[in-house]
Amino acid sequence: MLMGRGKIEFRIITDQDKAFLFDVYASTREWEFALTVWPEAEKQVFLKSQYKAQDQTYKMRYLGAIYRIIQLDGEDIGRLYVDRQDDKLMIIDFALLPQFQGRGIGSDILKSLMHEAYSGKVPVKLHVEQNSPAVEFYLRHGFKKTGVNGLHFAMEWKGDVSAREI
Repeated sequence: MLMGRGKIEFRIITDQDKAFLFDVYASTREWEFALTVWPEAEKQVFLKSQYKAQDQTYKMRYLGAIYRIIQLDGEDIGRLYVDRQDDKLMIIDFALLPQFQGRGIGSDILKSLMHEAYSGKVPVKLHVEQNSPAVEFYLRHGFKKTGVNGLHFAMEWKGDVSAREI
Protein backbone atom coordinates (compact mmCIF):
# COMPACT_ATOMS: atom_id res chain seq x y z
CA MET A 1 0.00 0.00 0.00
CA LEU A 2 1.72 3.20 -1.16
CA MET A 3 0.52 6.43 0.41
CA GLY A 4 1.65 10.02 0.47
CA ARG A 5 3.12 9.28 3.88
CA GLY A 6 5.30 6.41 2.65
CA LYS A 7 4.94 2.76 1.83
CA ILE A 8 2.75 0.75 4.22
CA GLU A 9 3.37 -2.98 4.36
CA PHE A 10 2.23 -5.83 6.57
CA ARG A 11 4.61 -8.59 7.56
CA ILE A 12 4.28 -11.90 9.32
CA ILE A 13 5.07 -11.90 13.04
CA THR A 14 8.08 -13.92 14.19
CA ASP A 15 9.39 -14.91 17.63
CA GLN A 16 11.83 -11.98 17.41
CA ASP A 17 8.87 -9.57 17.48
CA LYS A 18 7.74 -10.29 21.05
CA ALA A 19 9.42 -7.23 22.59
CA PHE A 20 8.08 -4.94 19.85
CA LEU A 21 4.55 -6.31 20.19
CA PHE A 22 4.70 -5.77 23.94
CA ASP A 23 5.84 -2.17 23.38
CA VAL A 24 2.88 -1.58 21.04
CA TYR A 25 0.52 -3.09 23.60
CA ALA A 26 1.99 -1.03 26.44
CA SER A 27 1.64 2.15 24.38
CA THR A 28 -2.09 1.49 24.01
CA ARG A 29 -2.44 1.46 27.79
CA GLU A 30 -0.53 4.70 28.50
CA TRP A 31 -3.72 6.73 28.80
CA GLU A 32 -4.82 4.48 31.68
CA PHE A 33 -1.65 5.03 33.65
CA ALA A 34 -1.59 8.81 33.27
CA LEU A 35 -3.37 9.25 36.59
CA THR A 36 -1.73 6.43 38.55
CA VAL A 37 1.23 6.54 40.89
CA TRP A 38 2.40 2.97 40.36
CA PRO A 39 6.14 2.50 40.45
CA GLU A 40 7.48 1.74 36.95
CA ALA A 41 8.57 -1.80 37.90
CA GLU A 42 5.07 -2.70 39.15
CA LYS A 43 3.50 -1.17 36.07
CA GLN A 44 5.74 -3.29 33.82
CA VAL A 45 4.88 -6.51 35.69
CA PHE A 46 1.18 -5.71 35.38
CA LEU A 47 1.44 -4.83 31.67
CA LYS A 48 3.39 -8.00 30.87
CA SER A 49 0.80 -10.18 32.58
CA GLN A 50 -2.04 -8.37 30.80
CA TYR A 51 -0.26 -8.62 27.44
CA LYS A 52 0.29 -12.36 27.87
CA ALA A 53 -3.37 -12.89 28.82
CA GLN A 54 -4.55 -10.84 25.84
CA ASP A 55 -2.28 -12.72 23.44
CA GLN A 56 -3.50 -16.11 24.69
CA THR A 57 -7.14 -15.03 24.52
CA TYR A 58 -6.79 -13.81 20.93
CA LYS A 59 -5.10 -17.03 19.81
CA MET A 60 -7.77 -19.21 21.46
CA ARG A 61 -10.77 -17.14 20.34
CA TYR A 62 -9.73 -16.25 16.77
CA LEU A 63 -8.25 -19.41 15.30
CA GLY A 64 -8.38 -18.24 11.68
CA ALA A 65 -7.15 -14.69 12.26
CA ILE A 66 -4.31 -12.94 10.46
CA TYR A 67 -1.72 -11.36 12.78
CA ARG A 68 0.61 -8.81 11.19
CA ILE A 69 3.17 -6.13 12.01
CA ILE A 70 2.47 -2.82 10.27
CA GLN A 71 5.50 -1.23 8.65
CA LEU A 72 6.09 2.23 7.23
CA ASP A 73 8.98 2.33 4.76
CA GLY A 74 10.36 -0.86 6.34
CA GLU A 75 10.09 0.38 9.95
CA ASP A 76 7.84 -1.49 12.39
CA ILE A 77 5.14 0.94 13.57
CA GLY A 78 2.20 -1.11 14.83
CA ARG A 79 0.11 -4.24 14.73
CA LEU A 80 -3.05 -5.35 12.97
CA TYR A 81 -4.96 -8.48 13.89
CA VAL A 82 -7.97 -9.26 11.68
CA ASP A 83 -10.39 -12.18 11.51
CA ARG A 84 -12.17 -12.37 8.16
CA GLN A 85 -15.37 -14.31 8.76
CA ASP A 86 -18.24 -15.09 6.39
CA ASP A 87 -20.54 -12.56 8.03
CA LYS A 88 -18.09 -9.86 9.16
CA LEU A 89 -14.59 -8.50 9.10
CA MET A 90 -13.52 -8.47 12.75
CA ILE A 91 -10.74 -6.10 13.78
CA ILE A 92 -9.29 -7.88 16.79
CA ASP A 93 -6.51 -5.38 17.45
CA PHE A 94 -5.26 -2.36 15.57
CA ALA A 95 -2.60 -0.15 17.11
CA LEU A 96 0.12 2.21 15.98
CA LEU A 97 2.96 3.44 18.17
CA PRO A 98 2.15 6.97 19.44
CA GLN A 99 4.77 8.69 17.28
CA PHE A 100 2.99 7.37 14.14
CA GLN A 101 -0.50 8.41 15.19
CA GLY A 102 -2.17 11.54 13.87
CA ARG A 103 -0.54 11.26 10.43
CA GLY A 104 -3.44 9.60 8.63
CA ILE A 105 -1.74 6.19 8.52
CA GLY A 106 -4.34 4.56 10.75
CA SER A 107 -7.17 6.18 8.80
CA ASP A 108 -5.77 4.90 5.50
CA ILE A 109 -5.45 1.35 6.84
CA LEU A 110 -8.92 1.45 8.38
CA LYS A 111 -10.46 2.79 5.16
CA SER A 112 -8.80 -0.04 3.26
CA LEU A 113 -10.38 -2.57 5.63
CA MET A 114 -13.74 -0.82 5.30
CA HIS A 115 -13.47 -0.97 1.51
CA GLU A 116 -12.65 -4.68 1.70
CA ALA A 117 -15.69 -5.30 3.93
CA TYR A 118 -17.93 -3.21 1.65
CA SER A 119 -16.77 -5.20 -1.36
CA GLY A 120 -17.62 -8.40 0.48
CA LYS A 121 -20.95 -6.97 1.65
CA VAL A 122 -20.11 -7.51 5.33
CA PRO A 123 -19.82 -5.13 8.29
CA VAL A 124 -16.61 -4.29 10.13
CA LYS A 125 -16.85 -5.08 13.84
CA LEU A 126 -14.54 -4.48 16.78
CA HIS A 127 -14.36 -3.96 20.54
CA VAL A 128 -12.62 -1.01 22.15
CA GLU A 129 -12.17 0.02 25.78
CA GLN A 130 -14.82 2.59 26.70
CA ASN A 131 -12.37 5.26 27.86
CA SER A 132 -9.80 4.70 25.14
CA PRO A 133 -8.97 7.59 22.79
CA ALA A 134 -9.55 5.06 19.98
CA VAL A 135 -13.32 5.34 20.50
CA GLU A 136 -13.27 8.82 18.93
CA PHE A 137 -11.09 7.55 16.06
CA TYR A 138 -13.68 4.91 15.15
CA LEU A 139 -16.64 7.28 15.60
CA ARG A 140 -14.98 9.75 13.20
CA HIS A 141 -14.86 6.96 10.62
CA GLY A 142 -18.55 6.17 10.83
CA PHE A 143 -18.54 3.34 13.36
CA LYS A 144 -21.52 3.10 15.70
CA LYS A 145 -21.61 1.79 19.25
CA THR A 146 -23.71 -1.37 19.20
CA GLY A 147 -23.35 -2.58 22.77
CA VAL A 148 -21.30 -2.82 25.92
CA ASN A 149 -19.30 -5.88 26.91
CA GLY A 150 -17.68 -5.35 30.30
CA LEU A 151 -15.32 -2.39 29.94
CA HIS A 152 -15.53 -2.40 26.13
CA PHE A 153 -17.86 -0.94 23.55
CA ALA A 154 -18.88 -3.20 20.70
CA MET A 155 -18.66 -1.07 17.55
CA GLU A 156 -19.65 -1.67 13.96
CA TRP A 157 -19.40 -0.04 10.57
CA LYS A 158 -21.82 -0.96 7.84
CA GLY A 159 -21.49 0.36 4.35
CA ASP A 160 -24.54 -0.03 2.19
CA VAL A 161 -24.19 -3.80 1.91
CA SER A 162 -27.55 -4.36 0.27
CA ALA A 163 -27.69 -5.89 -3.19
CA ARG A 164 -26.41 -3.51 -5.82
CA GLU A 165 -28.11 -2.96 -9.15
CA ILE A 166 -26.36 -4.37 -12.17
